[in-house]
Amino acid sequence: MRLPLEAKASGFPLQGLPIVLGLRPFGLLTLHYALYQLAVAMAGGFVGAFLLQQGFSLPAALTAYAGMLVTRFALRLFALEIVRRIGFRRAMMLGAALGAMQFIPLMRAAEPVWFIAWIGLVSLAECLYWPVHHASQAVIGGESRGREMGIKTAVGALVGVLGPLAGGTLLARCGPTVDFAIAAALTLASILPLCWLGRIPAGPVPGLSDSLLAVDRGATATFAADGWMSAGLGIAWPMVLFLALGSHYEAFGAANAAAGLVGAVTGLVCGRAIDRGERDRYLVLVCLALAFGFALRVGAGWSPLAAALANATGAAVAGLYLPVLMSTIYDRAKRSGEAYRFHIAAEAGWDVGAASACLAGALLAWATGLPSLAVLPAALGILGIYAGVRSPRAAAPLAPSARAA
Repeated sequence: MRLPLEAKASGFPLQGLPIVLGLRPFGLLTLHYALYQLAVAMAGGFVGAFLLQQGFSLPAALTAYAGMLVTRFALRLFALEIVRRIGFRRAMMLGAALGAMQFIPLMRAAEPVWFIAWIGLVSLAECLYWPVHHASQAVIGGESRGREMGIKTAVGALVGVLGPLAGGTLLARCGPTVDFAIAAALTLASILPLCWLGRIPAGPVPGLSDSLLAVDRGATATFAADGWMSAGLGIAWPMVLFLALGSHYEAFGAANAAAGLVGAVTGLVCGRAIDRGERDRYLVLVCLALAFGFALRVGAGWSPLAAALANATGAAVAGLYLPVLMSTIYDRAKRSGEAYRFHIAAEAGWDVGAASACLAGALLAWATGLPSLAVLPAALGILGIYAGVRSPRAAAPLAPSARAA
């Protein structure tokens, strides 16, 4: 029987270097995540703003994102076959490499052919990368899930300080070519820690029919609710904020940098609370704060100062929200014994939820002519998050392989 590629030695030189540096598998994943998210914060977080600068209206840009998510969903069969042939670790590396290439067609997104090429490239990169990334996070570590998620959230928030500052400055003073080139280089650099990662015990790669059958329906529904809500917070809101700040890259970057600093602190605090068994208490707080954050965003689109304050408040809430949600999801994925299949189904739910909310936000912004109202439909996702994270029925039963272990 042929072994998965991760079960073999990586063949990469200096295999002992991560141990010398004190980097165990969780440390390697965190280093990869930090570099990858730094690139996202420098350039990926500005993609919506860049599309607006290229002449897209807010409803058109949201519709474009919905098209990308639908394409990502449709490419799942192709992605499964690639993962089956090259293994989990190499699939994540390939997804990151393709993500680094997205800036080539993005630079000419105003031309239909290049715009379609950008959507296809990003869709394939993300449907390769994210299910494996989440499966890896689920099965590597887990002894102190809250602490690990707090560290991951804080790392993401801290690079969210440096990235937007650098990205906004580079875009304003050097242009998108320089900023996107540096972001692409950082994305490629993030692949290096994965070279030492070794085997990812994420279970078998499912066929298409199996991948559509959720290992944990509750978790898939929760991810769909997260996708619906994230479309408002992570896709529509940055574009609304950019418009509220006068379409200035530097002001946009500075506002996101300030928000990242706030999110770093709350992420660590919430992670420790989860390890103390206080997830349900924080869940109620998070849901109330999310509802308040949506109200702030909807009412802040007319004032640059109010928009910046709403952005910082939202980052504080995200620092609480992400550890609560993802610690629950990763625990269920690990319990399932089939972490990759679990996350393939969960990511499909996320795509459906996010694409639907993008279209709802685009329709509302188009119908009213008020950009900030594009965020409003996503608030309904709070109900799904509360039900999914709190519900005891959502926990996946242990798979036979996991019980045998």
